[in-house]
Amino acid sequence: MGNPATSFQKRSGLLLVLILCLLLGLVACSDGNNSTVTTATSPGTQAQNPENAPAPVVGNITVPPGSNGFPYDCAKIFCFGLAQEPVGLLNSRFDPANLVDRPSLQISRQVYENLFEYKSPGMQYSYSALLKYAPVESDDGLSYTLRVGKGLQFSDTTPLNAEAIKFNFDRWSDPGNLYHKGDFQTYATYFGGFPGNLASVEANAADNTVRIRLKQPMGSLYQVLAMPQFAIVSPSAFNKVTGEFERNIGSGFYTIDKMEREPNKYVALRENRNYFVQRYAPNDPATPYVKSPTIVARVLKQNQDGLEELRRGTIGATDKIRPEQVSRAAQSPDLQLLDRKPLNLAFLGMDVTRPPFNNTSVRQAFAQAINLQDLIKEAYFDLGTPASVFLPPATLGQIDLHNPYAYDPDRARRLLDNAGYNATNPLRLDLWVLPVPRAYYPDPRKVADAIASDLSTVGVTVTVRDSKSWPDFNRDRQTGNLGFYMFGWQGQNGDPDEFLGEFFGKQRGEGGYENPILRGLIQQGLAQADLRNRREPYKEAQDIIYDQLPVIPLAYVKGVVALRSNVTGYAPSPNGIESWTAVQLMP
Repeated sequence: MGNPATSFQKRSGLLLVLILCLLLGLVACSDGNNSTVTTATSPGTQAQNPENAPAPVVGNITVPPGSNGFPYDCAKIFCFGLAQEPVGLLNSRFDPANLVDRPSLQISRQVYENLFEYKSPGMQYSYSALLKYAPVESDDGLSYTLRVGKGLQFSDTTPLNAEAIKFNFDRWSDPGNLYHKGDFQTYATYFGGFPGNLASVEANAADNTVRIRLKQPMGSLYQVLAMPQFAIVSPSAFNKVTGEFERNIGSGFYTIDKMEREPNKYVALRENRNYFVQRYAPNDPATPYVKSPTIVARVLKQNQDGLEELRRGTIGATDKIRPEQVSRAAQSPDLQLLDRKPLNLAFLGMDVTRPPFNNTSVRQAFAQAINLQDLIKEAYFDLGTPASVFLPPATLGQIDLHNPYAYDPDRARRLLDNAGYNATNPLRLDLWVLPVPRAYYPDPRKVADAIASDLSTVGVTVTVRDSKSWPDFNRDRQTGNLGFYMFGWQGQNGDPDEFLGEFFGKQRGEGGYENPILRGLIQQGLAQADLRNRREPYKEAQDIIYDQLPVIPLAYVKGVVALRSNVTGYAPSPNGIESWTAVQLMP
């Protein structure tokens, strides 16, 4: 039998350790490289907080009583309310090249840097802080030489140089690369497969330059490389044996400090002061450190109302807002609403290879039979604007010299009558509803019913069909099995090719529309690196679409970010993925 005193000391020591573990259970564990890796704690190991108990201290953070274990005071630090759980939070890995959901990209945007970035409030690219000079482009548009700034580091102090950038390109483009783990959906989409349009990438260590060679000219290159999926990740983030992405190591303004999924889902970001020391004089009071050293991205539950959480003070900003709430929220003195310029388009698609839509007059009649102003008011809660051309307002270099087709049911009837459709030969159609809500269709069925009602006034009988699943709907659309349907597009990088090239850049365009002149103009625009040389062919392309109406544009829809009135420095972006570096809370 052991010594009672020794046994008591052991039990006391164990009890002390258990208490400390409970209190410090939320504290992140350093990986030794200035980067923090955290794991979610199970509900059973969370410290309990009785309603009237004093608030325990977790690291440097006080857990307020009754907070259900959420260790941040959002009245004192900036907390953004995410509309859903980021995919990256599921496995604690925010690998930007394999992320597609907005909440994950909203977080990765703070942690990583790109070679290019978008200038708010639009989508015009600019050179990021990684590049020392403007790129040098070859006359044939196939070679781009980028000079990387010297002495740059990732947040774990590993070098951010030409070799590190080449590492990322190799990983994205080569399925045989050890570190090519994932589907790399965004790369495949914009480069046309693996390696797709990328011919080679060369790194010159002597002058710290990267040379990108393409197979075909790609005027959208800088816009594409500014997308958050093309952020530069440190080679040290990967397992050298398996090639798996293991650590969230970037060079951005923030590092990931903590991540939790139970009992609260959130990602806490901590200022990466190493970023500023590299780029500015560390002792200079003018060094532009971030306004908020700590930021938290907090996941709102499905049943939580974003605006209500703002009013309660549990978050400082959110884009989880129902369209019908916006007008009333705009009147609240405690809130401020910021607009994200529209980077989307809702349109009606038609099979233009078969009657009745192989007749341009019928398509024009439909465009003039739909009351877009009423549609915007009733189905879009005044968040949209009537669409005129195929490129939305936030698209780079958008030139819109057209007005939306005027609502004129009398002219629509005459056009239909001239095409042979009248009371003795009435037109009957099915309208297939987009099966899933989108920003450009907040309530697809409501939009469909409004369109059907308008067309009925000019003698067209429309039966609204909404029985298809999304996979079936999209497959039938692509194979030409939908005669009349709702569709739309949400841009990500703001390049005109993202819209024009996607729908009309191939031999067979949307709805079976074929126009070699249109296709040639789109290809001409993509082949030009200088935006000034791209504008004219894209303008002519939009003129053709406006006149021929292979699709009927309906609406551009803006996004909205709601903030508490004391939040400043928030710069909205049309793609919904903003930098939070200038955000701060005012007293």
